[in-house]
Amino acid sequence: MERRYPKEVQDLYETIRRFARIVGPVEHDKFTESHELEFELQRESKRLQEYRIAGITNFCSAKTYDHLKKTRKEEHLKCTMPSEVLQHIQDSSACQQWLHRQADIDSGVSPSIPMASNSGRQSAPPLNLTGLPGTEKLNEKAKELCQMVRLVPEAYLEYKSALLNECNKQGDLRLAPARAFIKINVNKTRKIYDFLIREGYITKN
Repeated sequence: MERRYPKEVQDLYETIRRFARIVGPVEHDKFTESHELEFELQRESKRLQEYRIAGITNFCSAKTYDHLKKTRKEEHLKCTMPSEVLQHIQDSSACQQWLHRQADIDSGVSPSIPMASNSGRQSAPPLNLTGLPGTEKLNEKAKELCQMVRLVPEAYLEYKSALLNECNKQGDLRLAPARAFIKINVNKTRKIYDFLIREGYITKN
C-alpha cells in the first residue's frame, strides 16, 4: 500500500531538504521521521480530545462514537454526492464514481471509490533529487527508489553499504535483522531491502 503523508510533513520535508548537506543524510532522514511521528501523535491527541469533549471515558464508548460518526458522515454523503456529480456532469468517469459510491453506501459499506478532493491527506509527491549530494552516484533504478521512498541519496548509500556489509558477514540477510540496522520507518526499510534483493545486491535464504 502506498504510504500517505499529511500536508504538514510534505511541506516540512521540502523546507528542510536543503539542510541535508549540513547535518548529514542519515541525521536528516531521522530528523524528518521524528517530525512525521510528532504529527501522528498530534492527530492522535486531537482524536482523544474529541472523545473527552464528547464525554467519552472508555474505549468501548469511543468505538460506538466512531461508528455513529461514520454513519452520520455516510448519511451526509448521500445528500452531497449529487451536487458533486453535477460539478462534473460532462465527465463520465466522475458520474461512474458516484454510482459506485452510492451502491456501496446503499449496501451498508464504506464508499470504496472516493470522489476527487483537495482536502485531507494525500500521497507525498516524489522527492526532487536535484542538487542533493550523492545523486550522481546512483543509477536510474536507485534514483527512482529514492524519489518514491523520499530518501536522500547519501542516506540510501549509507544504508545500502551497511546492509551489504552485514550480508557479506552472514552470507545472507533477512528482513528482521535488516530493520535492526536501519533505524527508520519500517516501510522505507522494507522497500530498500526489497530493492537490494531484487537487484541482486544482497541475498536471503
